Amino acid sequence: MSNPSSPSPKRAKMNLAESSQLENFQGANSKKVVYPAPTLEQFDLKQYLDEYSSNAKIKRAIYMAEHCTSLAVECYKIAFSELRSKTLDTKLYEEVWKRLRQLGVDIEKDTEWAEQTRNESSRKCNDLRSEVAKFAQGGQKTDALKTQQELARLLVQMGRGDEAIRAWQDTREYCINIHDQAQLSVEAAKINQSVCRWMQVSSFTQRAVQTLAKSVSEKMQSNIDVLQLQASVGDGRWAAAVGSLRTLKYDNVSSCDMFTSGAVAPQDIALYGALAGLAALKRDSIKTDLINNVEFGKYLDHMPECARLLRCFYASRYSECLERLDKLLSLAALDPVLGPHVGQLRTTICENIVVLYTQPFVSSNLASMAQALRFDSTADLEELLVKLIERRLISARIDGTSGYLVKYTANPRDTALETIDRMYRSL
Repeated sequence: MSNPSSPSPKRAKMNLAESSQLENFQGANSKKVVYPAPTLEQFDLKQYLDEYSSNAKIKRAIYMAEHCTSLAVECYKIAFSELRSKTLDTKLYEEVWKRLRQLGVDIEKDTEWAEQTRNESSRKCNDLRSEVAKFAQGGQKTDALKTQQELARLLVQMGRGDEAIRAWQDTREYCINIHDQAQLSVEAAKINQSVCRWMQVSSFTQRAVQTLAKSVSEKMQSNIDVLQLQASVGDGRWAAAVGSLRTLKYDNVSSCDMFTSGAVAPQDIALYGALAGLAALKRDSIKTDLINNVEFGKYLDHMPECARLLRCFYASRYSECLERLDKLLSLAALDPVLGPHVGQLRTTICENIVVLYTQPFVSSNLASMAQALRFDSTADLEELLVKLIERRLISARIDGTSGYLVKYTANPRDTALETIDRMYRSL
C-alpha cells in the first residue's frame, strides 16, 4: 500500500559494532530494521523522551538510535548524558561513547567518573552482601530483607539486570509475609520489562497475583496491570492487550510505581490501546471500549492523534484513517514494545479496513477501491482480496473481466428450501 509517510522497513544495517549490553536495551525480540524518523506533526524527540526517566529514557533513546539512522546521533547523546548523570552503569556508558565515536561524534568520555563509579559500586555491592550474610546469620530477617532489596536496586542502577533479578529472588528467604513475596515478583517483572523479556514479565506478574490471591493492594494491582498490558503488546497478543486495558483506572495507574518512576508514560497506554483495538476489536466495540471509554479517554488526551485515528476508523473515513495510521506507526516503529510488530499491525488493521469497506456493497470497482484504500496498484489489492476470500472473511469473487469484486448473494429459492428443511428436521 502506498504511503510516503509509512515506516516501510529498509533492511539496512548500521555500520556500528555489536554490543551485548546495548542489545539488551534494544529488546530481546527486536531485529536490526532501520526506519525513517517519525512523521507525526510537531514531533519533538527531546520532548518525547522527557516523558520518561532514568532507565526507560535511556532504553528508548538507544532503541531509537539503533533503528533510525537520522536520529542516531541525537538519541545516543541523550542516552550518554543520562547514563552519566542518572545511573551507575559504566559499561553501557562506555559502549554508547564508542557508538558516538563510530558515528563521527567527537565527544569526551569522563574516564575519572567511570573508574570511580565502578570501584565505589563494586565495593558497595560487596559491603551489602556481607551485611545480608551477617543479618541472616543473626536471625534478623527484617534487616536482611531491607539490605537485600537495597542490593537488588543497586545492581539495577549498575546495569546488571540478571544479577538484580537473582538478588530479588534471594529476598524470598527473608520475606516475613506474602506481600513481600509478591513485591519481589513484581520487581523481577519490572527488570524484565526494561529489557523486553515479555514471557518472563507475564510469568512474574502471574506469580505475584497467585501469591496474594484476592488481597492485592490497588497500587500493586496497577503495577501488575500495566506490566501485563506491556507484555501482551510486546508479544503481539492484541486481544489480550485490550483486555488488560479495560482494568486500567487512570487515577490508580497515574500514581503507581510504573508511572511515577517514568518507566511508562500515558502516551504509551494511548498508543498501545488504539493500535491493539484496531487490530483486535470489531467496529462497534471500538466505539464502546475505546472512543466512549471515559477512563481510556484520559490517556487519549495525552496523545490526541490516537483519538483522531479511532474516530476516522469508526466513521468509515478509511483513506484518512490509513494516512493517520501510517503516521502513528512511524512512531510505533521506534517504540521498543511495539517496534517488532509494526508490519503485522499494519497488515491486520488494513485487512479489517478492507473487509469493512466491502460490506455495504454488492459489487465494488477494484480500481476505485485501490485508490481509496491507498494501495500501490490494483494488483496488490487483488492479492489481498484473494487471501481474505480464501480465509472466508469476504464472501465474494473477483471478476477479472469487469474489474469488480462481486459478492455472492443467496438464491431466494435455495434459502426458502433450506428453511423448510430445517423446520422439517426439527419436528
